[in-house]
Amino acid sequence: MNMIKFNPSIEFVGKTIREYLQSLFVGKAVIYKYSSNKWIFVNDKNVNSEYRLKEDDQIEILLEEKDTTYFTNEPITIIYEDDDIVLVEKPIDLLVHTDGNEYDTLTDRVGNYYQEKGYKHPVLPAHRIDKDTSGMVLFAKHFVALAYFSNLFENNSIHKIYRCIVEGRMENKEGKIASKLLFDNKQNKMVISKYGKEAESKYVVVRNLLDETVLDVSIKSGRTHQIRVHLASIGHPVVGDKIYGHEKIRLMLHFRKIGFKHFRDGKMLFFESKSDF
Repeated sequence: MNMIKFNPSIEFVGKTIREYLQSLFVGKAVIYKYSSNKWIFVNDKNVNSEYRLKEDDQIEILLEEKDTTYFTNEPITIIYEDDDIVLVEKPIDLLVHTDGNEYDTLTDRVGNYYQEKGYKHPVLPAHRIDKDTSGMVLFAKHFVALAYFSNLFENNSIHKIYRCIVEGRMENKEGKIASKLLFDNKQNKMVISKYGKEAESKYVVVRNLLDETVLDVSIKSGRTHQIRVHLASIGHPVVGDKIYGHEKIRLMLHFRKIGFKHFRDGKMLFFESKSDF
């Protein structure tokens, strides 16, 4: 079986393995499963999750393995990889997760890649981007990384910058759009509404084109279609946006830069996509 190892910092001396894993946002049910299955070790000796850590203890966890049948062997483009995560490029017109009809998804491509390498623990995305948006997606290579990074995304603790091209030339070189967003069932799309959830987008003009503008947009929250709705609301829809603007060959929206604090050493890491569009 595959195994992950952790060397808790001095602050966890005297605390239980359960408390250590909970500090990384692992749920109680998952901790119980790994403990009851005797998949947790300290210094090569089997222990349960209530074991109290001593200085220089090393936690070793056997990872649950699953044989999965994938219906794709399409390659993936890796931007960064370590023992915990892999950051990959998603092309346009590809789902991150299956919708029950399509099985050539980014998750399936990543899963197949690692299963062929003998790694049978599920490698799952910590977030998603829309099918018609290109750019980076962060995958977790084990359940601890998935819990930690999913929490960062849910709590807006990830630095995210999107590159996009919008209709029209923008007068202001930078700006902020803050409005509440709500899904309207009648229109079948997101709308600005006082009953919605808070969302904030900041944009900076990269360059002006003839009748279009290239922007870098950072988002504080991560609502569905947030950038697309916000930019359309100020009269500059994203080029190719068939829902909030005008349909073209593709949606000109790309997840370009990401930054986050890694749980291994607490350092901030920043990465940039290898392409724009």
